[in-house]
Order: sequence, then structure tokens, then C-alpha cells
Amino acid sequence: MANERNTESKVRSHFQNDPLFKSVKFEEQRSTNIRVTECLINASKHGKGIGNPDFIITFPAQSMDYLIVVECKANADKHESVERNRAKDFAVDGVLHYAKFLATEFNVVAIAVSGENEIVVSNFSHKKGEVEATELTSKSLLSIFDYVKTFRNEQLNYNLKDVNIVETAVWLNEEFQKCSISESMRNTLISGILLALEDNIFLISYGEATSSKDIADTLVAAIERVLKKNKVRKTEEMMNVYKGILNEPLITNKTIKKSKIDVSTVELFKTIIRKIQKEVFPLTTYEESGYDILGRFYTEFVRYAASKQKQGLVLTPSHITELFCDLVELKVTDVVYDPCCGTGGFLIAAMKKMIALAGNDEGRKSNIRESQLLGIEIRPDMFTFACSNMMLRGDGKSNLDRADCFNEAIIERIKRLKPTVSFLNPPYDQGTDVQLEFVEKALEAVEGQNGTVAAIVQFSCAIKDEVATATVRKRLLEKHTLKAVISMPDDLFYPVGVVTCIMVLEANKPNGGKKTWFGYLKNDGFIKQKHKGRIDHYSNWKGIKERFLLAYNDNEEVLGLSVKKAIGYKDEWCAEAYMKTDYTKLSSADFEATMKKFLLFKQIGLPEMRSEV
Repeated sequence: MANERNTESKVRSHFQNDPLFKSVKFEEQRSTNIRVTECLINASKHGKGIGNPDFIITFPAQSMDYLIVVECKANADKHESVERNRAKDFAVDGVLHYAKFLATEFNVVAIAVSGENEIVVSNFSHKKGEVEATELTSKSLLSIFDYVKTFRNEQLNYNLKDVNIVETAVWLNEEFQKCSISESMRNTLISGILLALEDNIFLISYGEATSSKDIADTLVAAIERVLKKNKVRKTEEMMNVYKGILNEPLITNKTIKKSKIDVSTVELFKTIIRKIQKEVFPLTTYEESGYDILGRFYTEFVRYAASKQKQGLVLTPSHITELFCDLVELKVTDVVYDPCCGTGGFLIAAMKKMIALAGNDEGRKSNIRESQLLGIEIRPDMFTFACSNMMLRGDGKSNLDRADCFNEAIIERIKRLKPTVSFLNPPYDQGTDVQLEFVEKALEAVEGQNGTVAAIVQFSCAIKDEVATATVRKRLLEKHTLKAVISMPDDLFYPVGVVTCIMVLEANKPNGGKKTWFGYLKNDGFIKQKHKGRIDHYSNWKGIKERFLLAYNDNEEVLGLSVKKAIGYKDEWCAEAYMKTDYTKLSSADFEATMKKFLLFKQIGLPEMRSEV
């Protein structure tokens, strides 16, 4: 006799094995969400009482206008009635019945599943407020991400991936720390595993290995095959970094101390790979090309770095790399250059934006990937991460080089490729004058009088009055136009404590007496949450960015947001120096907090750290 529990078990297993399962709330029969319960209060298929769908999937608090509902039947012949009006007896009829009630408050994906061995699946989308549902073309159970895409909500897509990736990164980092795996090798190991998982030989063989050395040898061989298959430039240099994995205690020892207990290295290695294979690798195959997997991991790993040198190695948040594209009004024909590209975050954001602008023009998309993304990175490990990151995003032929961006031969090579835009986050351990020299060299590289440079630098670059810093600012104004300076949130680079601003400059147009637009973007709507980092929990960023860009693009002065001022090289380049205060928004607590920050600054000064994209 057919048993509906078997059908439910198949559905349950499908979603529990999904890489985004941890990022959603998966409930059976009843929901703890009050809004869901209120919608179903009179939705019983018997005509009285509360409705109880087999499964209800809801999303994080900031995306609570969306849900997935599932109804199951044991017999495939009970999948759908002719009129779809027998909710009690048929899966399609039942799930559409529930969706109709839920659509008064939510955008709903409704899934009907029938059968025990060979299941039959129908998928529907019922938009909030509409009378009827629309059937989707797919006739199989999809991933959570594929269902989410039907909602056409980019912020929801990002939030789910971000929560998942950060939680997984935290877990892996804690495991590495317990086993005393060096901070410098953690990212190399992660990026290497992600690359190797694209190799079928590695996928088949790593689970059968009897030693961690066997896994590592197979891993390194797989990485090399994948790099060569994708025709990645500088493969030999990258392999020199990845071969360092072979010297780690996780590989050379049979056991390793984990919280003072000896554990098998081969089993630990397999556990790490399986974790990445299940919860991380699927995210690299999603259609959106803008999610920075390696960079996000890198940010989490750096939390555990103990030395000053390592503490400054952080990722520019993705909402800021995307903001850069808006600040320069990036065009599909632009050539983007990052002279200190780190893990490639700015280039990934630019690639995503330009590919979206290219629409269905496949030739243009190929040209973007192959010719319109230029990057320089001096550190071998960071260069390796950048190349791997770009390749995982669908680009194996980017013009990335491991070199010094101050080298005149390198600058000449970049000039020949005619970049029109440069994005950068210079190293913060080099001092304010050197950070501005990075900006100066980027301006030298961009083409003609149409080039634009956007850089996020330490705030001290805008206000420090030391001779060396002022001298570079003078050169910048003599040759280029300071279009805008934007003050950024104090905790933007959390957990690294560095205060920053964005400078936007137009190349080869002397500043003269032009007024600079100074923006005040101290609140981007993000909050800090344990094990999640700094996130847009309440989905405030979209609205904040739209209002900010409206004033920026119109070059307007807005009380409490922006001001225009003609400045010289000795002046302070920041909104705080010229903007009128909106006293209606101030409190005594604001004053007290500001005084505490000022006293702290007077005692210890601004932190000097290196920052990487």
C-alpha cells in the first residue's frame, strides 16, 4: 500500500541536502511564523480550521515576503485533477489551495509532489495579491536557489548565499584553528579544493584515499589539470603556491592535534572537502557571476590572524565594490583596471555589471571576460586567489599579472590595453602618501581625458597635513579633477578597525577652481551579527544607495548628506569639514560617542593596516 511518508521523505531529503538549507527555515505541517499561520487560519482542505501543508519554507527576516509551500501524495495518479478543485485528494489541487490563501501576504512558490519511487512534480508561482498561480516549465524538484530566482529578488539571492557562505567559513576556520593549520595556508587550501572539485578524477578518487598525502597529491594534480584546461595565464606561478599545501602538517602527519586530541588527518581532510563540496562548491555554479566566494572566505579567515601584517588583509565588501560601478557609471565598453587587485573583488563586480549591460550579446560578454578586466597583484598568494576567483566566476583569460604596479614597464603595458576606469583599494600599511601615490599611478594608466579612478583609502589621506601627503594631494589637483570624496561607515571593514573614504577622480583634467562634491555615507544600513559578520539584515542598503546616488549623480547639496566646496591641497577633503549639521537628528548619545572616538584617536592615532579587495 502506498505510503505518503515515503514521498515526504524524498522531498525532505532533497531540501536537507541543498547547499542553502541552513539559510532558510524548513517546517512541517505548521509554521512558527505568525503571518503564515494567520493566512492559513481558515485554509483547511476540509473547509474548517487551520490548513497544514506538508512543508513550508520561509526565508531570513529581511526577506519575509517570500515562501515555498509543498504538498505531497503517495500515488502518482493522485497528482492532479482535471478541474484542480479537489484539494483534499490531489497534490496539485492541494498546494494551489494553500498558495491562494498564502498569496494574500506572500509571493509563493507552490510545489506538488506525487509518487514513491518515481515522483511526479509540478511547480507554480503565485504572486502576492494575484488571483491565479502560474505553472513553471520545470517538472522536477529544483534547488532552493532556483526556486528563489522565480521571485526575481536579487537582494534575497545575495542574503541567502551570504549567510550560508559566512557560516560555513566560520566553521571551517574554527576547525583549522583547532588543528593549528596556518592562517597563510587556509585560503590556499580552500581555493585549491574549490578548483579541484571541478575535476572528475578528483571527485571520484578523494573519498577512497587511505592517507592525507594521497588526497593532497590528487588535489594538486587536479588543480593543475583544471588550470590548464581553462588556459589560465601564469599557471606555473599559481602551482608554486598550491604545492605549498603538500608541506602542511595536515598532509605530512597521520594524526594532528585537534583541541588537544589526536585525530586522523585523512578523515579530517575528507570532512573538510565534503563540507566544501556540499555547502560551497554549488554556489560557484550559479548563474550570477558577481558572488565573491574566495574573497568572502578570506574575510572570515583573517579574523583569526594574529600578526599586524595579516590583520590588514581584508575584503572590500561586495556592496561597496558594486557601488564603485555606479559611482563611475560603468559602461559595457569600459576597460577596468585594478593595480592592487587582491582576490579580485572589484574586477568581479565590474564583470558582473558589464555582463548585465551586455544583455544577450554573447560576443560582447566574451570580450568583457577576455579583454576588459585588467589586474595587478604583487603577492604570489593573493595573485593566485585572484586568478582562481576569476576563473570560478567564468573567466580564465583575464589580464591578471603578478607584478609591481609602480614598475614603469608594467604601467606601459597596461596603457597599451587602454583602461578607461580604475578601481582600487591600496595597501593601508604603506602610509597615506603612498596610498595616494597608488591612486596617482592608476590615474596615469587610464586613457586620455575620459578616464575615471575610484579608490577607497584611509580617511587620513583626506585630512592628514603632513608634508609628504600634502605634496601628493597637490600633484593630484594640478593634473586631475577631484570629482567627489565620500565618508564611509567607521566599521565598514569590520572586524578590522580602519576608517575610510572613497575618492573619485577624473584623469588628466586639472582641478582648477572646480567644486568637489563631498558625500556623507556613514550609515549604509548594515549591522553586525555573530557568525555572520556585517550584513544588511533589514534590507536598508538598496534604499540608502538609491537616495545617495540620486544626490551624487545630480551633483546636489542635501542637508545632512552632501556639500560642494572648492578646495586646495592643504584643505581637508571630507564632508565633515564643510557640511552643515542637521541638528534634528543629533542626541546627547551621539555627542558622547563622538568624543570617545576623538579621545581614542588622540591616544593611539589611526590604525595602519593593509587592505585587499
